[in-house]
Amino acid sequence: MLRILLNRGILKNGSVIRFLATKAKRPEPKFTQSAAFQGKGRQFGLPNTEIGYESTDSYNNKKIFSALGKNLQILDEIWSTPPHILTANLERRMLREQIKEAEKKGLSTALLKAQLEYVDVKEEALRIQFEQRKDAEEKKKARNRAETREVASAVVSSI
Repeated sequence: MLRILLNRGILKNGSVIRFLATKAKRPEPKFTQSAAFQGKGRQFGLPNTEIGYESTDSYNNKKIFSALGKNLQILDEIWSTPPHILTANLERRMLREQIKEAEKKGLSTALLKAQLEYVDVKEEALRIQFEQRKDAEEKKKARNRAETREVASAVVSSI
């Protein structure tokens, strides 16, 4: 409450407070006096590079687009690969890397090699599971189409 009254310039006893001037604002320095104008924090000179086709924007754009094109091809291969093959290949790669690391450290790799052999069994089980899921989805779509045809024929016959 006192703060609010002080801001207004009135105390509890009713006397008025004279506001004192605060610090005078310093004028902003001119740009020519600033550190940026004097070059502080700036690197002088350009690196020694030969100017040629490799340094142009068109060359850099072609490099970027060719890299993107390769990545798009890889992504297309990933999306078109059946899930059971993709999963099994990824697991095989991870196990082979673990086997190499274990051999470098001198550890036993018998369990990892057994897991690597078991991946074929898991791949076949995943294939069956994905096929069953795909078949169930196709049957559901076929039922939906049949129901849609029945409703459409009922609507047409009622007209």
